[in-house]
Amino acid sequence: MSASRKFFAFTSFRARLLTFLSALLIPILGGTLYYVNRNNTDYTEETINTYLQLGADVFDYTRRQEAEKLTSIISSLTWDYGYRTAFAANDPATLFDASLNVIERSMESTHMLMVVDLNHEVIIDTALQGFSRVQGAFEELLVRAENSVNFQAETITEVNGVPYQLIAHGLYLPRQVAWIIGGFALDDAFVERVAESVVSEVSIVRHFSSGERQVITSTLPDAERQLLAEQLEFAGVIDRIQLISYPNEDWSTLLRPLFQSETDGSEVLAVIQRSYDENQENVVQFRQLLIQFYLLVFALSLFAVLLLARSISQPLTRLASVVRRIEAGDYLKRAEIESSDELGELAESVNNMASGLAEKEKVRDLLGKVVSQEIAEELLNNPVELGGEERVVTVLFSDIRGFTSYCEGLPPKEVLTALNEVLSSISNIIEAHSGVVDKFQGDAVMALFGAPVTGQDDASNAVAAAAEIVATLDSLDSRLSACVGINTGLVVAGNLGSKNRLNYSVIGDTVNLAARLESLTRYYGTASIVSEATVQATPEFLFRELDEVVVAGKRKPVKIFELIGRKKEVSDEKKAEVSQFASALQCYREQNWQSAREQFIQLQRSCDNSALCQIFLDRIAHFSTNPPAENWSGVYVFDKK
Repeated sequence: MSASRKFFAFTSFRARLLTFLSALLIPILGGTLYYVNRNNTDYTEETINTYLQLGADVFDYTRRQEAEKLTSIISSLTWDYGYRTAFAANDPATLFDASLNVIERSMESTHMLMVVDLNHEVIIDTALQGFSRVQGAFEELLVRAENSVNFQAETITEVNGVPYQLIAHGLYLPRQVAWIIGGFALDDAFVERVAESVVSEVSIVRHFSSGERQVITSTLPDAERQLLAEQLEFAGVIDRIQLISYPNEDWSTLLRPLFQSETDGSEVLAVIQRSYDENQENVVQFRQLLIQFYLLVFALSLFAVLLLARSISQPLTRLASVVRRIEAGDYLKRAEIESSDELGELAESVNNMASGLAEKEKVRDLLGKVVSQEIAEELLNNPVELGGEERVVTVLFSDIRGFTSYCEGLPPKEVLTALNEVLSSISNIIEAHSGVVDKFQGDAVMALFGAPVTGQDDASNAVAAAAEIVATLDSLDSRLSACVGINTGLVVAGNLGSKNRLNYSVIGDTVNLAARLESLTRYYGTASIVSEATVQATPEFLFRELDEVVVAGKRKPVKIFELIGRKKEVSDEKKAEVSQFASALQCYREQNWQSAREQFIQLQRSCDNSALCQIFLDRIAHFSTNPPAENWSGVYVFDKK
């Protein structure tokens, strides 16, 4: 091609780039400006609505926080020795002084205290309201507290004409003998704290059924309080925005109901306000910045196109040549382009691609040694990104009991060698039963059955692996034994961690429960503990039900079982022992202490786990003198891991 033809071709390419850029940016700039202008009002209202809703939420949150502080104070009083002693001594004066002292020490959280007997007769009232028996909202509060599970309730009402948050809680001696009602005022100090948090004006107003309005407390100046009371609309505008006009600007206003008075039927509401004009000004400034930004982008883009057109052809030609060499299998060829723009990045990517292709097999081999083959294939064959999916998985935790004493006195290198030998044995067993070793934690192993590859017999494979692990550790050394916990359930399986460093694993309550079950093996003196979900999924195995417990950190009880073995391989004597233990456990749960004690004593003499029987004998001895609650169902609660 002649020099003149190259010049004209170059000029034509540059012209096309400039034309394309102009045709692209001008409509975008014009359309964006039109969109901003058209949606100016909607954007302002939406923004203010968000701020006001946030302010209303902060109002409720602040009130909730103060209520929790008040609950803590009242709760401490219900068990306070001096307070209970004063009540028992029928000493209202001391109770009154003690209550005033509590109020003085917690001014922001407690403004009034009442002590009311179980017949709703007022014993003391620091607010000096003058009634001898609670009535109205106070009586309704106590009725709800009496019917609640935890014998406490709360409400918002007025005390001496001021809105109060009230909380009722029982007073115990040691049984409940009275009620303590505490409250804090939704007053000037309260609305000031909320206003500082949300950078908004906060008020509390009363709306009478006659149409009269009263501003109870507010962060507004007095003159603007009057304008607020005159302009507020109440019918059909709750949680909707309305404008209130003040002398210098308009304010967007949101109402949030608090309570309705039972004495005069008036309604008390929280009012959150922000300047409408201030937010409108922000939108105008944003529009101006957007115009300046696009003009700058347009100018820089024109300049960049000129440079790009002069330098793009030759680098692209060199890149194409390098890519063809790589396609032919020459991974050592490099694109030598010194540039910091997109072409430079493209050249670097091509070079990295060549290096990546050369190292791919090495990485595959190395990854297969660091993690299990199944996880390696999952990471290599699927996009490596954070996230996961829900699936049913059986999780196995295995620990080595006695390993510390086993290694005592050995040099560190020998300790590591011994540990690796034991962990290798455990890993081989898990993989032989189609499981995947998720991680090693010291001398503990976490394994998955059902992730990343799901099978039909995941739970059975896990239980079979547990049985073999227990038998293998028993055969390695008499000083070593296994501690295995197994649970089946829904988990989130996927890549966890950060964008720069991740790990394929599973998370969820199923994993946590499996770990807790492993730790409980030491308490019950068993080599394994299996959850009820796993037991139901493995009918071919025989299990001994150990207990029904609430593990640390959980609230829902679960039944736990000890793995005995495959049903067809378990002796009749062992089956009889399991049946006898189940009978003793049933008597224990039915609170038939005498029969349960006799059966556990008999089992303790014949079974191979006398410590397990002793656990229940100790409990029976305790319950014989300290009977459990009427609704006790035999569940044992662990408060420590």
